[in-house]
Amino acid sequence: MTNHDLDRCLQLVADQHRRRIIHHLRHEANGTTTFDDLVEQISSRASDSKNGPQQDREELAIQLQHSHLPKLADYGVVEFEHTTGAVRYHPDEQVETVLDSLPEEVSLPSP
Repeated sequence: MTNHDLDRCLQLVADQHRRRIIHHLRHEANGTTTFDDLVEQISSRASDSKNGPQQDREELAIQLQHSHLPKLADYGVVEFEHTTGAVRYHPDEQVETVLDSLPEEVSLPSP
């Protein structure tokens, strides 16, 4: 693993929404969910957390579709089918190692 690879991985997981997406997909039985379910899960977790006001669901959906999912897809961690809304997780050892090394309150707020 090069420093560039690690830097890229850290940038990917630096955002709490991307950490929540990965966490949710890692715990799905087949690593697949729908876009709508993902928005719902991320939205409910965000409203449960102590990280400021609840984010508007539509605004969150736009951010996921146009920012977070493309970044995760570019890294190769997820595949997002726009036509069906399917979101599939592709495990990445480096990403999982970094996420597993984070304290639980950083990697995912308590429900």
